Amino acid sequence: MQSATLFWKVANGDHPCPHASSLLGWEFIFYEPDKRQVRVRFHASASLTTPLQCIHGGMLGAMLDDCMGAAVLAALGPEEVAPSARLETRLLAPALPGHLAGVARVTRRIGKLHYTSGELHAEDGTLLATAKACYKVIPMPPGGVLQGAVEPG
Repeated sequence: MQSATLFWKVANGDHPCPHASSLLGWEFIFYEPDKRQVRVRFHASASLTTPLQCIHGGMLGAMLDDCMGAAVLAALGPEEVAPSARLETRLLAPALPGHLAGVARVTRRIGKLHYTSGELHAEDGTLLATAKACYKVIPMPPGGVLQGAVEPG
């Protein structure tokens, strides 16, 4: 674990959570380095709902992206970041406001590309959504601000 990285500073509460993660109610639970797996929790507020009072599917996709990205970032060094380059989400059941559990793992690494899979569950264990994604490891940009698109390969 690289406790000096921005990810670990956020996870340990030593740095503010990114704005998008805060909006989603992101909370770090734990990381299993041997499995390259992370567990997080989201407090999905009513502000994320559709007129049907369920969590918007795009928000579920964003939660899975935040979860899978954490699985990649947890193992990187302080001079590396890994923006998402590709994301595929499958919505399986409606999600209601409340706590949602996310689990994600790095399934494969090919050079600078990290492939991940993730799941999002309701408090009662119902599988709500799954996703697969690809993240490309790049050097930390100057000032920590990414400019331009990230190509997947």
